[in-house]
Amino acid sequence: MTDDWNPNDPDATRVHYDLAMWSFDQQAELASDLAEAEIPHSWEGSELVVPEDAEAAADAVISATEERLGITYDEDGAAVHSGDTDTELPAVVVLGEDEATTEYDLADWPEPDREALTRALTRQGHPFRWEGEVLLVRTEDEQLVESLLDLVEAGETEMDMDAGSDDDPLPFETLTTFFLAGERLKKHPLDADGLEELLAAIDVADPAKPPFGVEPRLWFRTCELADQLAGALVDDDVPDEETAQIVAEQLHDLLRPYI
Repeated sequence: MTDDWNPNDPDATRVHYDLAMWSFDQQAELASDLAEAEIPHSWEGSELVVPEDAEAAADAVISATEERLGITYDEDGAAVHSGDTDTELPAVVVLGEDEATTEYDLADWPEPDREALTRALTRQGHPFRWEGEVLLVRTEDEQLVESLLDLVEAGETEMDMDAGSDDDPLPFETLTTFFLAGERLKKHPLDADGLEELLAAIDVADPAKPPFGVEPRLWFRTCELADQLAGALVDDDVPDEETAQIVAEQLHDLLRPYI
């Protein structure tokens, strides 16, 4: 969030707030409030992270946000929302053509992430507009918007909620299967075992329901590449080996850091 605080610095003392009991909309409200108060912060999934010297200020903003949204806690510690964020969204505040703007190219974001961001910006009254998959906001709102971007990128969107349904999540090994298929097919796109592994993984994979421990945006991109790879090999009468090798290498390189 700020140039003088690095949340990934191993020597920095950080304070964590577990906000898993908050809804995404509540977290988005808090992210905006923290940015408006110029409190440096980042998100690790549903955990808010602030530097130690900002703990008191963060406590005050969190308390104020809880009071404003009517967030209380039941006997099991779950957040209970009695405020107004569950009502109908207000009208979108359209960004004026004469405003100084900042652009964010979000073409690689899954549609559920862009929808979550749109809802958060609309709910909080920040002017914006979309030009295709590019988001435009007022330059003066950069800190506010980037706080929301950080939150959405942390994975706390509807995709996470879907993954937490009653269905058992796929095992992490499903990601490994895609990786191994990519490794085989980038070398030999007509490798029968590699194609069999790929198609078997695609058959059980739901882009909206990542395996346990897999970040939603990584999983969405994995499924997207896997579908492209399968299409290059089986959709036409003659496999497109050149395209298959390119996509298989992309799939392999995407997953290599996680296997």
